[in-house]
Amino acid sequence: VPYGDCLCGRVAESGELLMSESCFTDTRHERRYGGMQAHGHYIVPLKTKGDALLGVMFLYTNTHPSWYQHSQEVLLSIGGLVADAIKHSLVKEELARYRNQLEELVAERTGDLNQANILLRKEVEERASAEHQLKIIREQLRNLSNHLQNIREEEKTRIAREVHDELGQSLTALKMDLVCLKQELPGLQPDLQERIQTMSGLIDSTITSVQRISSELRPQILDVMGLCEAISWQAREYQKRTTLRFDLNCEQVSINKELTTELFRIFQEALTNVVRHSRADRVCVSLHQNAEQITLEIGDNGQGMPPEKINAPQSLGLIGIRERVLFFGGEVEFQGEPGKGTRVIVKTPLKP
Repeated sequence: VPYGDCLCGRVAESGELLMSESCFTDTRHERRYGGMQAHGHYIVPLKTKGDALLGVMFLYTNTHPSWYQHSQEVLLSIGGLVADAIKHSLVKEELARYRNQLEELVAERTGDLNQANILLRKEVEERASAEHQLKIIREQLRNLSNHLQNIREEEKTRIAREVHDELGQSLTALKMDLVCLKQELPGLQPDLQERIQTMSGLIDSTITSVQRISSELRPQILDVMGLCEAISWQAREYQKRTTLRFDLNCEQVSINKELTTELFRIFQEALTNVVRHSRADRVCVSLHQNAEQITLEIGDNGQGMPPEKINAPQSLGLIGIRERVLFFGGEVEFQGEPGKGTRVIVKTPLKP
């Protein structure tokens, strides 16, 4: 029914209560149908508390219905209650629709999240497996590197011993033979005397070279006197060949041969870096042992090492030091600051 048409259209348009005494006599009752009997109307607007019109309510009565004093207020109140109930039902339906949509959305998102979690869990497991395999490979490479280091040290010791004992003894015997020859043939010509003297000097020089090479391969003092004395000997050798001066604060430590060798090689590598890169003139070395660990510290007063070079792939000397320390379960710290020198701090646990 269009707004303004017939009784209900008029109520819908005006929002006011309307009463009709008879459908046949009321000219506003414009719509009729066959077999319609005489009746009256109460047509009540269904308005919410906010005056929103939701519809109209027909109340059929006999013709010429009676109006009571408060009929209008009661009917409007009933219409308001019905309108509020309808609104509540509509809101409830809308909320149910939103809830269903939200549940569907949540279910969809939950499915997506579950799938993402499955993929993420798989990726985490694969990454953990890869990291575990990488850790095993690193450990194997570290063990292999240490094994090669041990073989190299053993070979150096063997070669040093053979050079020192066999070649050194042969040169000493040759020197003694020359001395005897010179004494037994006092009447030799001056040029022969000079050649014998030259040969004797060459033998002395060769003996010195043999001793130096033997010491560089494997200092005997390391095996005989221990790490502290070997560090002191190496420092004296550097002072002879360079402008470096050393401040040594080393104490005798009780450790196995392998760790002794590794710490001494770390000390040598650190000195090599000082000579090549630091432009220092003074090196401080300390070696201490407590109940749990041994600490070796080498510091210089040079130009310092930039922090970005500490973990650079090109810093092979630092990588070598780090790998030597890690094999024994220790830790190494490189401290460098431009203009303030460099410090290498090595800490290795004491193995039972």
